[in-house]
Amino acid sequence: MSIIHGFISKLLLARKLNFEKGKILLLNQPMAFVPIDFFIEETQRVLETKDRAEMMRLYLDAWKSGVFFMNGFIKQYNVKKFEDRYNLAMEIISMSGFGDYQTLDFKGGVFAHFNIINNPVAEYFHPSKIMVDFITRGFNAGGGTIVHETIINTIETQCKAMNGKMCTQINASLDYLKGFTDQNLVKDQLDMKWLLPRQKEFIRRKKYTVVKIK
Repeated sequence: MSIIHGFISKLLLARKLNFEKGKILLLNQPMAFVPIDFFIEETQRVLETKDRAEMMRLYLDAWKSGVFFMNGFIKQYNVKKFEDRYNLAMEIISMSGFGDYQTLDFKGGVFAHFNIINNPVAEYFHPSKIMVDFITRGFNAGGGTIVHETIINTIETQCKAMNGKMCTQINASLDYLKGFTDQNLVKDQLDMKWLLPRQKEFIRRKKYTVVKIK
């Protein structure tokens, strides 16, 4: 039995994953099965219109969902240490259907560098001349915000839509992104002047006090 299947089995046995009539509850959070085609269609729409503002809105919505989702897990398991939060997060995201996440390197409160194998959205768009994973990046950044306890955003350095092999992403703090060697890559994927105020307002409004805001 794989680690992921074992994790799901534990959730089922502990009644943390419940299927009821008209409802799915995961750690008391309402969930829903959404076909990958939904994310493909949303990505396709933005790629066709080349609407950067819409891309940022979808990224931000995914970021908020990632915060909601990961906060529920961390609270339920009362995970204090960064390494434990990080390992739990990687187990959770690898069972979500967006590919197998493999860590390359990480530092608490600063960054996490990882590959994504078999990302179904990026795989659909291969071959592509551009990276396509703005929705996935948003989810990963939101979850990373809870794990790292600071506002995190995500850039992609490789995309399976382009290389046909794998995606490589970096979850990163604002300071890390400011010092990143390829600033064009950051600016192409993130509008920080637009994003950051909205992310801070969301954290304050939802009272996620664990997330440190400068």
